[in-house]
Amino acid sequence: MIERSIIRFGFIFGIISIITLFKKPSVKIWFPLYIINCIVNYIFDKILVETKQVEYPIRFMPKTFKINVVYLVCPFLSIWYCQSTYNSRLTGLISKLILFATPQAIYEILLERKTDTLKFKGSWKWLYSFFLVFVVKIISRGLLEVIKKSPTSKST
Repeated sequence: MIERSIIRFGFIFGIISIITLFKKPSVKIWFPLYIINCIVNYIFDKILVETKQVEYPIRFMPKTFKINVVYLVCPFLSIWYCQSTYNSRLTGLISKLILFATPQAIYEILLERKTDTLKFKGSWKWLYSFFLVFVVKIISRGLLEVIKKSPTSKST
């Protein structure tokens, strides 16, 4: 079943991706940003699931999780965006935002249309999902700037 394979791949991919949190400049920046990003993704997912805008018919450990655990991979994509734009100016931020967010949004749209791992319900449309991916990346990048200016990240 393709859905189970997608879920397993996403879970394994997420576990393996943990090593990217140790990339320079410091785990003191990437790990807190990852945790915050997980929380942001969880909040958005929880709101969308509870308002019945999004549904995950096939989930990893469905009795435990109301959201699809595969979407814990999304924070890694935000971290990689932040890592690639660490010293970028506005034009670099925008071009890389498009480069990172567009494939992720297209992937979510394909999951919704071609599998049973994600279903848009109610008034939720693919365009909202596309926009939300951009918003989460922008939030992540803003948080990176806050973390970079904090005294604890200066010692790296």
